[in-house]
Amino acid sequence: MKALKTIVFVLTIFTTSVVADRILHTEFNPGCQMEDYCSKLSKLTYIRADGDNDTVHFVLDATLKPSLVIIITNKDAAIKVNYTSDPKNSINFTQSPLYTFASVFNNLYEFNDVNDTANMKNSDNFLKMDFKKFNWNTSQSINNNNESVEIILSANSYRGPRIEKSGIVSITLKVYGKKDTGSLLPHLVHTPDSGELTLTLNNLNTNFTKSRFAVELLTSSSFPFNKSEELSSNTFSDDKLSGGTFLNYLLNAKGNVGGGGFLSWKPVVYKAKNTHALNSSATTQYDVQDHPFENDWINTPLYKLYGNSLFGNNSQLLLKSISVSFGQPNDGFYAKSNYTYWTFLVGIGTPPQTILGFLELSIIASLLLMLSITMILIFCIFMRWMSSKRNSIIYGQ
Repeated sequence: MKALKTIVFVLTIFTTSVVADRILHTEFNPGCQMEDYCSKLSKLTYIRADGDNDTVHFVLDATLKPSLVIIITNKDAAIKVNYTSDPKNSINFTQSPLYTFASVFNNLYEFNDVNDTANMKNSDNFLKMDFKKFNWNTSQSINNNNESVEIILSANSYRGPRIEKSGIVSITLKVYGKKDTGSLLPHLVHTPDSGELTLTLNNLNTNFTKSRFAVELLTSSSFPFNKSEELSSNTFSDDKLSGGTFLNYLLNAKGNVGGGGFLSWKPVVYKAKNTHALNSSATTQYDVQDHPFENDWINTPLYKLYGNSLFGNNSQLLLKSISVSFGQPNDGFYAKSNYTYWTFLVGIGTPPQTILGFLELSIIASLLLMLSITMILIFCIFMRWMSSKRNSIIYGQ
């Protein structure tokens, strides 16, 4: 049965890679008949992306830990949400999902970078802030002719043990019905099977004189891509779209076949609303870790989908975590601008490829021009040789 499901899913992923466009539909707390009642229990935004042969469901949940779950199903499958105080198994589909991949904002870290190394591992003094303790609100929803959707989650305070934060923390999700590039730097290439997430830290009060911030993300991948998860990087030459960023990181869930869920980002963070290369700094990526801790996962929509089957030896889900910190040595720390803007992709299937940059296109154009000139010269030499040979034969007679 699992083998059959794998074959069906692989064929589905292949089909979605061929059919690029999807029609988007957005709904807040889907299926709710009493909004006042539901909104007290749930802050769930649902984006349905219909293709010709299947449907990709984006579930953005800000009830506790902000989470994005991407589910691929057959085309006719519909979501069913049970709005009760018990979240376990409260989200279902009318047909079994073919594949599920998720990204969860688990913790926000503030660390004192005394030696200005921009590496969280070198700091002994840091604060851990659980994302569920921010007061999240869905502040804006934009739907442009069913071709793009933008959802903004924002919080202006944090209340935790011995920690109080003021300032704005926001998480923006952008989903597009067509393959394209992001409107702002670093201009990530997205597909209809991926969502673009941006974390913004604006005017947060800090506890240290040399504060930097980092985020811990959780990832979950279902069968058949639940064997392992690997972080890799690839380099490319001058890419005009990314403003001088020459590296791309890919966190990819793997199984017996390729095409599982992924996170993808360029190691750049912006320190001003004007996302210009002059306002950029770097990120530091840390090792992928196993994350079986139930207390974190029960605060996510995955618990609403899978219940207790999310945990234990019989779980079919790969549960991992990765941390990314913001800043580089000598950039003035967070206090220099009191602003951080970081964007990454969450998707399923084949990760989108970076578009060729100006330098690459220039090299290709130069080679083609040189090849054309060479061919013309060879042709001229050949014609001259033929003419000379014909004249020698004629005059020789």
